[in-house]
Amino acid sequence: MKPFAPILLAVALPAFAGRVPFLPETAPTNDTPVAVRVLGNNMPIVRGEVDGMPCTLLFDTGATHTTLDKGFVERELKDHKIEKVVLAGVTNVEGLPSLMHADSFKVGAAEFCDFDVMVLDISHFPKGIGEKIDGVIGMNVIGRVTTLVSLGEGEVVFAPARARLAGFTNAVDRAASDPFSIDLKARYGEKEISLIVDSAASMTFLGRETGWPATDAKVGISATDVNGNGSSIAPVVGKPGELVLGIPLSISPMVVAEPMNRIGADTLLKYDLLIGWQRVAFRPRREPNKAKEGEGK
Repeated sequence: MKPFAPILLAVALPAFAGRVPFLPETAPTNDTPVAVRVLGNNMPIVRGEVDGMPCTLLFDTGATHTTLDKGFVERELKDHKIEKVVLAGVTNVEGLPSLMHADSFKVGAAEFCDFDVMVLDISHFPKGIGEKIDGVIGMNVIGRVTTLVSLGEGEVVFAPARARLAGFTNAVDRAASDPFSIDLKARYGEKEISLIVDSAASMTFLGRETGWPATDAKVGISATDVNGNGSSIAPVVGKPGELVLGIPLSISPMVVAEPMNRIGADTLLKYDLLIGWQRVAFRPRREPNKAKEGEGK
């Protein structure tokens, strides 16, 4: 079997000691759609601007904080003050990251103003993504307002209008109080599974401890963490089945030895995701209206 496309492990950054999480002061209040380009390896990419400077960004619901590449900042935002910070608590970030204040952070037509962004050397990310990016949009921006994620339609909508919300039923409570992480409790048969929703994971992964049935097919997957450390994951292909997250989701996960439970972009291409401050909901991606497609021919 041909190896699957690489998976990018999420940038996971905790809040700083003595500081509140870095929420933008202002955010879109009306229905604001943003185009998303999904690469062949399922990586979702959006176009943005930081204080007027165009940039290419990875749309990552598995990242807590929005992060810009250090090289991009030094090259394109030379007049911005960069400050070293110390991370509190458990973190997978090696060394001291930096902090930069952004007056305006645009994602398509959506504008988020007056907040701090992380600055790290993420120049290694193209090895896992397949395309050069200038930063990562994390949950401190994505979750600032109600957000509709429809990777299958190539669109994200910030502050969606009520008409867009039809079909979302059985919302799921966040399993953690941290608004910057989509931690959920799913159900597989009689078993409860803790997982996260990670749009920058190219595939859906479940740990072997979940009991998900696997086939005999093995694959090789390369991974890159926030520090540029590469690794190889050797999962087996899981059998198709249903995981209940408010509604039944049809998934075909990779089964790994490690406790690595996440809903990836392969599943999000089939389902729309509605992110609220305390709850999330899924709905099946709506099929195109074939009758309308044939009109006028």
